[in-house]
Amino acid sequence: MSAVDAALSERWALILGGSDGLGAAFADDLAGRGAHCLLVARNHDKLAATAQSISSRHNVSVQTLSLDLGDTDAVERLADATDSMDLGLVVFNAGAESSGHLFADAPFDEWRNVTDRNIGFLTEALHHFSQRFVKQGRGALLIVGSEAALGGGARAALYTASKAYALNLGESLWAELQPFGVAVQTLLFKIADTPMLRSVLARKGIPVEATGAVSPESLARATIDALFDGPVFNFDEEAGGAPSTTAAGRRARVNDTSAKLEGFYKV
Repeated sequence: MSAVDAALSERWALILGGSDGLGAAFADDLAGRGAHCLLVARNHDKLAATAQSISSRHNVSVQTLSLDLGDTDAVERLADATDSMDLGLVVFNAGAESSGHLFADAPFDEWRNVTDRNIGFLTEALHHFSQRFVKQGRGALLIVGSEAALGGGARAALYTASKAYALNLGESLWAELQPFGVAVQTLLFKIADTPMLRSVLARKGIPVEATGAVSPESLARATIDALFDGPVFNFDEEAGGAPSTTAAGRRARVNDTSAKLEGFYKV
């Protein structure tokens, strides 16, 4: 049994955005490693179907919670739902934005919803579960990011900006929490074959095979295998890649920056 499997087996994993696509793939992979799963998403019917599918194939408990992560009490409800669980992992797989609107064309309420979920909720939830895992002396936080975090682009302003926020926050927490036995990993990838992607492509008449999208199952499996190798796992990393995109390059940068800040702020 690998170190990752040993840390997760017979403990609970909280999977946000766990009703389909990549979230469901994470849940299925984790259940196959012996982890019990709490799936969270808005659509109750999709959650129930995914939970039934997973529990029928794996000898673990699977529970669901229908919740809009944009609600002001979302973190409080997650805390209540997991309070009695032996929690080992939280997967933050929520934060897609596929409208393709130009920033100035859309009403601000649309962008407020994105920032509330991708920044406000993420920050509060990471704070809560960081404190919980530090107190128990173990645990792992997995942030599903995107290579969109590495630069901006038209029609993706808030998405790329919020993913960059998540990447920097995740790397910082990796440096802060590892002395307490808490792992933090941020996943970077180009494109995955998810229901949302297929929906967008269908409007354009583009077959998913033309995009080079990776299967959610292979992406989930590789990411969980690399859970303890933070601060980032770049699924599409190439040998000799730029330091800004490779796991080793970003790890060295985070360690160097952390050491400098420690020397600057430490009394």
